[in-house]
Amino acid sequence: MGRSNMGKNLSAIDWLNGLLGFVIFIFYIFSIPGNPYTYKPLIIIALSFFIIYLAVIFRKQIVKEPVKYKLSVLKKIYLDFYPLIFLFVIFESFFMILPYFNRHDYDTQLFNLDYKLLGVHPTLWIEQFVRPWLTDLLYSLYLFYFIFPFFILVYLYKKKKYKELDRSVFILLLVYYGAYISYFIFPAMGPRFYEPLMQMQSKTLNGVFLAIPIRHLIGIFEPNKFDAFPSLHTAISLSTIILMAKYNKKMFIIFIPVVIGIWISLVYCRYHYVVDMIVGIFWTILAFYLGNQIYNKLIKFKLPLFFKDNQDAN
Repeated sequence: MGRSNMGKNLSAIDWLNGLLGFVIFIFYIFSIPGNPYTYKPLIIIALSFFIIYLAVIFRKQIVKEPVKYKLSVLKKIYLDFYPLIFLFVIFESFFMILPYFNRHDYDTQLFNLDYKLLGVHPTLWIEQFVRPWLTDLLYSLYLFYFIFPFFILVYLYKKKKYKELDRSVFILLLVYYGAYISYFIFPAMGPRFYEPLMQMQSKTLNGVFLAIPIRHLIGIFEPNKFDAFPSLHTAISLSTIILMAKYNKKMFIIFIPVVIGIWISLVYCRYHYVVDMIVGIFWTILAFYLGNQIYNKLIKFKLPLFFKDNQDAN
């Protein structure tokens, strides 16, 4: 049996995005009895699927009308950034679903696990090193994480290594999505919002002039606060450095200190428990294994290579 015309134009990334959208929809269904947002999350979820649909339609146009497509600059930009657009939109629905899907939070358990593992509360122990200049530096590194993966992805893009780029984006998205699902199963807000720990903290993290604006900026783009477990900062920074080690050794060496700084910032800036980081590392290892296995199986069905198809039209 042949696949439908729509199915022929679905890339591995589209299938992964669609699967996440379906899972979030299921979470929404279970949240309905106590959800004050009623139909609003459904609109975001529907928009997420429309974003996938547009990508499929535009990719189909590349195949059928390559000459015409050369003039469609906006469509090309959309396809280049489509995974990021989907990622951002679907994440923005979480605050309207998660607290009503799972009303239990695991901060107490994570707080206690940290102490059992280390004999101290890490965010309190690290206060001895708090300095305004260091606070600014570490908040900057915490923010830098959000653009960090683009260094290796842009490198692959410019080198026209589209197969490697396609696989890398698929694995990175799998890392993101696995953590997203974990937020719903094990919601936790992290040390910055856990009241018993906040009462023990004796030093403010205001920095010189960067820390407060960065903290406010992150708060604006992070409406869902139950995103501590596992640490995506740990998982994605580790995933990125692994990809750098595989595809660009020089870049890998340059960014090792940056990754170390990002990891220190997670505790220093009170965003994560150490347990979050440990689980983030384990999830990265598992996601790389699963991601490569799943991707290899998907490409056997001759799915279009998302980024390669995009560039072949030029």
